[in-house]
Amino acid sequence: MKKHKFTHTHIEHHKDGSHTVHHVHEEGPHMDVKGAAGDHDAMMDHIMDHTSEPNDGEDKDENEEALEEKIAPGIHAKVEAAQKQGS
Repeated sequence: MKKHKFTHTHIEHHKDGSHTVHHVHEEGPHMDVKGAAGDHDAMMDHIMDHTSEPNDGEDKDENEEALEEKIAPGIHAKVEAAQKQGS
């Protein structure tokens, strides 16, 4: 079972090796995610970051604390508020 609300993904491949990745959200364009990726590896990371759960330990630091909250305190609350505002 999928764990995201994207219906499909568009990838633009540019001559310089970069990519534009556009995830189309089932609730409408206001919830779409679009981003740039400098190379193939970054493109795959972008897709994985937005469409799958992290592997065990991948989203934690050496003390098992969530990396996102450590890097950007309050990020989860801000994203949740933005998503509620958009719906």
